[in-house]
Amino acid sequence: MSGKIKATLFNQLIEAERQLLEPEIRQSADALDALLDDDFIEISANGTSFNKFQVLTRLPTEVVPQFYNQHFKGRMLSDEIAQLSYQAAFRRSARAEFNYSIRMSLWRFNGQQWQMVFHQGTPCAPFTISMDDD
Repeated sequence: MSGKIKATLFNQLIEAERQLLEPEIRQSADALDALLDDDFIEISANGTSFNKFQVLTRLPTEVVPQFYNQHFKGRMLSDEIAQLSYQAAFRRSARAEFNYSIRMSLWRFNGQQWQMVFHQGTPCAPFTISMDDD
């Protein structure tokens, strides 16, 4: 895969990753279903695991936190598996304290589209939130 194709792919995957943080996507089981692989597993910051069914059931009913994400890095693990890592900060309301984490996702190409197959957030020390889009 050439550098230009990789850059284009990573930009598409970063956009898909960010869509998963948008209220209209998080509140739509159909939109989530399209972005998440049937084998999807998430390990939350507290160590709880969720499968796709649990996410499709839970996320549409949650109050959507305010998210910031930055400093994305991507690498290809195979022709069909891409890894994204990035910093994320979120808070449940404008007055709440931020929670900081390092996030990592695996995206798999199923022959037609890229879907997230794994996601994990690990708590980390606070960092400066950049308002730039990178």
